[in-house]
Amino acid sequence: MRTGGRSERVVASVLEAARAELASVGYVALRLEDVAARAGVAKTTIYRRWATKAELVHAALHEAGHYDDPLPDTGSLRKDMLVMLEHAMDLVSTPEGRAVARMVTIEGSNPEVDALCRSLKEESRRHRAGLVVRAQERGLIPDGVDAPLVTDSVFTLVLSRLVRFGERVDRPTCERLVDLVVTGAENGGGQRPRPTRASAHPKRSKTRR
Repeated sequence: MRTGGRSERVVASVLEAARAELASVGYVALRLEDVAARAGVAKTTIYRRWATKAELVHAALHEAGHYDDPLPDTGSLRKDMLVMLEHAMDLVSTPEGRAVARMVTIEGSNPEVDALCRSLKEESRRHRAGLVVRAQERGLIPDGVDAPLVTDSVFTLVLSRLVRFGERVDRPTCERLVDLVVTGAENGGGQRPRPTRASAHPKRSKTRR
């Protein structure tokens, strides 16, 4: 049984090669000709689909992050967050994850790298916040709670410790942290700011006639 056409296999091979090169040499030193050689394709094959190195690396890391995958659904927001948190820590510990850590901590002063990291960060935030949005749709979390703030409170703390210091937070600590944050959200904590009257009804400037 076929699992995909030649085009899909070529794309998968190139993205895998890009991640391998990124893990090996970092973003700044990565060259598309080396990615092509590792993937066993012509350089023009890469340019036909990804116009720049940034586009290729973004696609490779987006796939590695599984941002298009379905969210875990255990029926419990706490358990779903723990499943995703464990997966995120596993991912950061891979060669690709360490490559991203290098981009953030060492190569982040490069404007191209900074823009790429910001884009990936926003994609991951939206994906994780989907857990809270779904809980809100099910009536488990009040509608006014800031969904990205809830997930950021857990993931930023845990993953920054792993990225910057190489310290993986143990399971019991993760459970206590998730419970603390989710309990607060269930009780209406972390509400999105409400627009003030001035911002909701901006004054119109008067023009002289």
